[in-house]
Amino acid sequence: MKQHLRVRHAMSLSDEEIELLIAKLRSKYASYAEKYSKKWFNPHLFEERLQMALRNRMNLEGFILAEIKNFEEIRKKYDKKKKERPFSEKIDKIMEEHTAHIKKYPPLYFHPSAGFEISHFYGALSLFTRTFFPILWLVITDQDKRKKLHQFDTALSELSVPRGDKPPGRIEDHMLILSRRDARELDIERDKNNYLKESAFILHEIIHFCDELLHTKNDEWGTPLRFDKLSIQGEHKKEIIKLFTNLTGYGAIMTTMHQAQAIIDDFRLDAFKRK
Repeated sequence: MKQHLRVRHAMSLSDEEIELLIAKLRSKYASYAEKYSKKWFNPHLFEERLQMALRNRMNLEGFILAEIKNFEEIRKKYDKKKKERPFSEKIDKIMEEHTAHIKKYPPLYFHPSAGFEISHFYGALSLFTRTFFPILWLVITDQDKRKKLHQFDTALSELSVPRGDKPPGRIEDHMLILSRRDARELDIERDKNNYLKESAFILHEIIHFCDELLHTKNDEWGTPLRFDKLSIQGEHKKEIIKLFTNLTGYGAIMTTMHQAQAIIDDFRLDAFKRK
Protein backbone atom coordinates (compact mmCIF):
# COMPACT_ATOMS: atom_id res chain seq x y z
CA MET A 1 0.00 0.00 0.00
CA LYS A 2 2.94 2.32 -0.58
CA GLN A 3 2.38 3.26 -4.21
CA HIS A 4 0.47 6.53 -4.18
CA LEU A 5 -1.28 8.12 -7.11
CA ARG A 6 0.63 11.19 -8.28
CA VAL A 7 -0.53 14.03 -10.56
CA ARG A 8 1.14 17.24 -11.68
CA HIS A 9 -0.58 20.52 -10.85
CA ALA A 10 1.59 22.99 -12.76
CA MET A 11 -0.64 22.97 -15.87
CA SER A 12 -4.01 21.69 -16.99
CA LEU A 13 -4.30 18.00 -17.71
CA SER A 14 -5.02 16.76 -21.20
CA ASP A 15 -8.01 14.54 -21.91
CA GLU A 16 -5.62 11.64 -22.40
CA GLU A 17 -4.02 12.25 -18.99
CA ILE A 18 -7.42 12.48 -17.33
CA GLU A 19 -8.47 9.17 -18.91
CA LEU A 20 -5.22 7.60 -17.74
CA LEU A 21 -5.78 8.83 -14.18
CA ILE A 22 -9.37 7.52 -14.19
CA ALA A 23 -8.11 4.13 -15.36
CA LYS A 24 -5.39 4.07 -12.69
CA LEU A 25 -7.80 5.08 -9.92
CA ARG A 26 -10.34 2.50 -11.09
CA SER A 27 -7.57 -0.12 -10.97
CA LYS A 28 -6.51 1.03 -7.50
CA TYR A 29 -10.04 0.71 -6.12
CA ALA A 30 -10.42 -2.75 -7.63
CA SER A 31 -7.09 -4.06 -6.32
CA TYR A 32 -7.46 -2.52 -2.85
CA ALA A 33 -11.01 -3.82 -2.56
CA GLU A 34 -9.87 -7.33 -3.39
CA LYS A 35 -6.72 -7.27 -1.29
CA TYR A 36 -7.84 -5.25 1.72
CA SER A 37 -11.47 -4.20 2.15
CA LYS A 38 -14.43 -3.76 -0.20
CA LYS A 39 -16.10 -1.72 2.48
CA TRP A 40 -13.28 0.81 2.65
CA PHE A 41 -12.28 0.79 -1.04
CA ASN A 42 -15.61 0.41 -2.82
CA PRO A 43 -15.09 0.47 -6.62
CA HIS A 44 -18.85 0.62 -7.30
CA LEU A 45 -19.24 3.87 -5.39
CA PHE A 46 -16.34 5.35 -7.36
CA GLU A 47 -18.03 4.34 -10.62
CA GLU A 48 -21.30 5.90 -9.46
CA ARG A 49 -19.54 9.18 -8.69
CA LEU A 50 -17.74 9.10 -12.04
CA GLN A 51 -20.94 8.49 -14.00
CA MET A 52 -22.67 11.29 -12.11
CA ALA A 53 -19.79 13.64 -13.00
CA LEU A 54 -20.10 12.67 -16.66
CA ARG A 55 -23.88 13.09 -16.69
CA ASN A 56 -23.64 16.50 -15.08
CA ARG A 57 -20.79 17.57 -17.40
CA MET A 58 -18.56 18.36 -14.44
CA ASN A 59 -14.96 19.48 -14.85
CA LEU A 60 -13.28 16.07 -15.04
CA GLU A 61 -9.87 17.44 -14.12
CA GLY A 62 -11.23 18.86 -10.84
CA PHE A 63 -13.25 15.70 -10.28
CA ILE A 64 -10.36 13.26 -10.71
CA LEU A 65 -7.97 15.36 -8.61
CA ALA A 66 -10.55 15.45 -5.82
CA GLU A 67 -11.08 11.68 -6.16
CA ILE A 68 -7.34 11.01 -5.94
CA LYS A 69 -7.15 13.13 -2.79
CA ASN A 70 -10.16 11.27 -1.36
CA PHE A 71 -8.56 7.90 -2.14
CA GLU A 72 -5.35 8.89 -0.37
CA GLU A 73 -7.29 10.04 2.71
CA ILE A 74 -9.19 6.75 2.81
CA ARG A 75 -5.92 4.84 2.47
CA LYS A 76 -4.34 6.77 5.37
CA LYS A 77 -7.37 6.18 7.59
CA TYR A 78 -7.34 2.50 6.71
CA ASP A 79 -3.61 2.21 7.51
CA LYS A 80 -4.18 3.89 10.87
CA LYS A 81 -7.12 1.61 11.66
CA LYS A 82 -5.10 -1.42 10.63
CA LYS A 83 -2.28 -0.45 13.03
CA GLU A 84 -4.79 -0.04 15.86
CA ARG A 85 -6.46 -3.38 15.16
CA PRO A 86 -3.89 -5.65 16.87
CA PHE A 87 -4.35 -3.73 20.14
CA SER A 88 -8.13 -3.85 19.75
CA GLU A 89 -8.00 -7.57 18.98
CA LYS A 90 -5.80 -8.12 22.05
CA ILE A 91 -8.35 -6.36 24.26
CA ASP A 92 -11.16 -8.41 22.69
CA LYS A 93 -9.23 -11.61 23.37
CA ILE A 94 -8.66 -10.65 27.01
CA MET A 95 -12.37 -9.92 27.42
CA GLU A 96 -13.32 -13.22 25.76
CA GLU A 97 -10.99 -15.15 28.06
CA HIS A 98 -12.37 -13.34 31.11
CA THR A 99 -15.93 -14.15 30.03
CA ALA A 100 -15.00 -17.81 29.47
CA HIS A 101 -13.56 -18.04 33.00
CA ILE A 102 -16.69 -16.47 34.48
CA LYS A 103 -19.09 -18.69 32.53
CA LYS A 104 -17.64 -21.77 34.24
CA TYR A 105 -19.78 -20.88 37.25
CA PRO A 106 -23.57 -21.34 37.01
CA PRO A 107 -25.23 -17.94 37.40
CA LEU A 108 -27.87 -17.04 39.96
CA TYR A 109 -30.24 -14.49 38.44
CA PHE A 110 -31.82 -12.29 41.09
CA HIS A 111 -33.02 -9.23 39.13
CA PRO A 112 -33.85 -8.56 35.45
CA SER A 113 -31.26 -5.79 35.34
CA ALA A 114 -28.51 -7.68 37.18
CA GLY A 115 -25.26 -7.74 35.22
CA PHE A 116 -23.55 -10.79 33.73
CA GLU A 117 -20.53 -10.65 36.06
CA ILE A 118 -22.36 -10.24 39.36
CA SER A 119 -24.89 -12.97 38.47
CA HIS A 120 -22.10 -15.47 37.81
CA PHE A 121 -20.08 -14.32 40.82
CA TYR A 122 -23.10 -14.69 43.10
CA GLY A 123 -23.51 -18.20 41.69
CA ALA A 124 -19.83 -18.99 42.25
CA LEU A 125 -19.84 -17.70 45.84
CA SER A 126 -23.11 -19.46 46.62
CA LEU A 127 -21.68 -22.76 45.34
CA PHE A 128 -18.55 -22.27 47.45
CA THR A 129 -20.55 -21.42 50.57
CA ARG A 130 -22.95 -24.33 50.10
CA THR A 131 -20.58 -27.07 48.94
CA PHE A 132 -16.94 -26.30 49.80
CA PHE A 133 -16.83 -24.23 52.97
CA PRO A 134 -18.97 -26.58 55.18
CA ILE A 135 -16.31 -29.30 55.03
CA LEU A 136 -14.12 -27.14 57.27
CA TRP A 137 -16.68 -27.52 60.05
CA LEU A 138 -16.24 -31.29 59.77
CA VAL A 139 -12.43 -31.16 59.74
CA ILE A 140 -11.77 -28.54 62.41
CA THR A 141 -12.52 -29.36 66.05
CA ASP A 142 -10.35 -26.75 67.79
CA GLN A 143 -12.70 -24.24 69.43
CA ASP A 144 -10.60 -21.14 68.70
CA LYS A 145 -10.39 -22.04 65.04
CA ARG A 146 -14.12 -22.80 64.95
CA LYS A 147 -14.75 -19.24 66.22
CA LYS A 148 -12.93 -18.04 63.11
CA LEU A 149 -15.06 -20.37 60.99
CA HIS A 150 -18.15 -18.83 62.53
CA GLN A 151 -16.97 -15.35 61.48
CA PHE A 152 -16.43 -16.58 57.93
CA ASP A 153 -19.79 -18.32 57.94
CA THR A 154 -21.59 -15.16 59.01
CA ALA A 155 -19.89 -13.07 56.34
CA LEU A 156 -20.51 -15.63 53.58
CA SER A 157 -24.16 -15.93 54.59
CA GLU A 158 -24.68 -12.18 54.27
CA LEU A 159 -23.12 -12.30 50.81
CA SER A 160 -24.52 -15.49 49.33
CA VAL A 161 -27.08 -17.41 51.44
CA PRO A 162 -30.83 -16.72 50.92
CA ARG A 163 -32.89 -15.98 54.02
CA GLY A 164 -35.96 -18.11 53.43
CA ASP A 165 -37.77 -16.48 50.49
CA LYS A 166 -35.52 -13.45 50.65
CA PRO A 167 -32.14 -13.11 48.91
CA PRO A 168 -28.92 -12.65 50.90
CA GLY A 169 -28.77 -9.28 52.63
CA ARG A 170 -26.00 -7.90 50.43
CA ILE A 171 -27.71 -9.07 47.23
CA GLU A 172 -30.94 -7.45 48.40
CA ASP A 173 -29.04 -4.16 48.83
CA HIS A 174 -27.91 -4.39 45.21
CA MET A 175 -31.44 -5.20 44.08
CA LEU A 176 -32.70 -2.01 45.71
CA ILE A 177 -30.24 0.03 43.67
CA LEU A 178 -31.20 -1.80 40.46
CA SER A 179 -34.88 -1.11 41.15
CA ARG A 180 -34.51 2.62 41.68
CA ARG A 181 -35.93 4.73 38.87
CA ASP A 182 -33.13 7.25 39.16
CA ALA A 183 -30.36 4.64 39.43
CA ARG A 184 -27.31 5.66 37.42
CA GLU A 185 -25.06 3.17 35.68
CA LEU A 186 -22.21 4.56 37.76
CA ASP A 187 -24.06 3.76 41.02
CA ILE A 188 -24.89 0.24 39.86
CA GLU A 189 -21.32 -0.43 38.73
CA ARG A 190 -19.87 0.97 41.96
CA ASP A 191 -22.11 -1.19 44.15
CA LYS A 192 -21.39 -4.28 42.05
CA ASN A 193 -17.66 -3.68 42.45
CA ASN A 194 -18.12 -3.20 46.19
CA TYR A 195 -19.96 -6.53 46.40
CA LEU A 196 -17.13 -8.29 44.56
CA LYS A 197 -14.55 -6.52 46.71
CA GLU A 198 -16.28 -7.43 50.00
CA SER A 199 -16.50 -11.04 48.84
CA ALA A 200 -12.86 -11.07 47.78
CA PHE A 201 -11.80 -9.89 51.24
CA ILE A 202 -13.50 -12.91 52.83
CA LEU A 203 -12.18 -15.37 50.24
CA HIS A 204 -8.63 -14.12 50.72
CA GLU A 205 -8.98 -14.50 54.50
CA ILE A 206 -10.26 -18.06 54.04
CA ILE A 207 -7.32 -18.83 51.74
CA HIS A 208 -4.89 -17.50 54.34
CA PHE A 209 -6.68 -19.42 57.10
CA CYS A 210 -6.53 -22.69 55.11
CA ASP A 211 -2.86 -22.13 54.27
CA GLU A 212 -2.07 -21.84 57.99
CA LEU A 213 -4.02 -25.04 58.66
CA LEU A 214 -2.00 -26.89 56.02
CA HIS A 215 1.18 -25.93 57.91
CA THR A 216 -0.24 -27.25 61.19
CA LYS A 217 0.59 -30.80 62.23
CA ASN A 218 -2.57 -32.76 63.00
CA ASP A 219 -2.59 -36.57 62.81
CA GLU A 220 -6.36 -36.73 62.41
CA TRP A 221 -6.18 -34.67 59.22
CA GLY A 222 -3.95 -37.30 57.64
CA THR A 223 -6.74 -39.90 57.61
CA PRO A 224 -9.68 -40.19 55.16
CA LEU A 225 -12.72 -38.11 56.01
CA ARG A 226 -15.79 -39.62 57.69
CA PHE A 227 -19.11 -37.98 56.87
CA ASP A 228 -21.30 -39.45 59.64
CA LYS A 229 -20.82 -36.26 61.70
CA LEU A 230 -21.73 -33.94 58.83
CA SER A 231 -24.80 -32.09 60.08
CA ILE A 232 -26.06 -31.11 56.62
CA GLN A 233 -28.74 -33.35 55.12
CA GLY A 234 -30.41 -34.14 51.79
CA GLU A 235 -29.07 -33.39 48.31
CA HIS A 236 -26.76 -30.80 49.78
CA LYS A 237 -25.00 -33.48 51.84
CA LYS A 238 -24.71 -35.74 48.77
CA GLU A 239 -22.95 -32.95 46.86
CA ILE A 240 -20.39 -32.51 49.63
CA ILE A 241 -19.74 -36.25 50.01
CA LYS A 242 -19.29 -36.63 46.24
CA LEU A 243 -16.80 -33.76 46.18
CA PHE A 244 -14.69 -34.83 49.18
CA THR A 245 -14.90 -38.63 49.12
CA ASN A 246 -11.49 -40.34 49.44
CA LEU A 247 -9.83 -37.13 50.65
CA THR A 248 -8.05 -36.70 53.96
CA GLY A 249 -8.60 -33.72 56.21
CA TYR A 250 -5.57 -32.05 54.65
CA GLY A 251 -6.92 -32.83 51.19
CA ALA A 252 -10.29 -31.27 52.07
CA ILE A 253 -8.62 -28.11 53.39
CA MET A 254 -6.48 -27.85 50.25
CA THR A 255 -9.48 -28.40 47.94
CA THR A 256 -11.44 -25.66 49.71
CA MET A 257 -8.49 -23.29 49.54
CA HIS A 258 -7.96 -23.99 45.83
CA GLN A 259 -11.62 -23.33 45.06
CA ALA A 260 -11.52 -19.99 46.85
CA GLN A 261 -8.36 -19.10 44.92
CA ALA A 262 -9.94 -20.18 41.62
CA ILE A 263 -12.82 -17.76 42.17
CA ILE A 264 -10.36 -14.98 42.98
CA ASP A 265 -8.35 -15.74 39.83
CA ASP A 266 -11.28 -16.19 37.45
CA PHE A 267 -12.93 -12.93 38.49
CA ARG A 268 -9.59 -11.12 38.66
CA LEU A 269 -9.91 -10.09 42.31
CA ASP A 270 -6.40 -10.80 43.52
CA ALA A 271 -5.76 -7.16 44.44
CA PHE A 272 -8.62 -7.00 46.93
CA LYS A 273 -7.04 -8.00 50.23
CA ARG A 274 -7.51 -6.28 53.58
CA LYS A 275 -4.51 -4.23 54.62
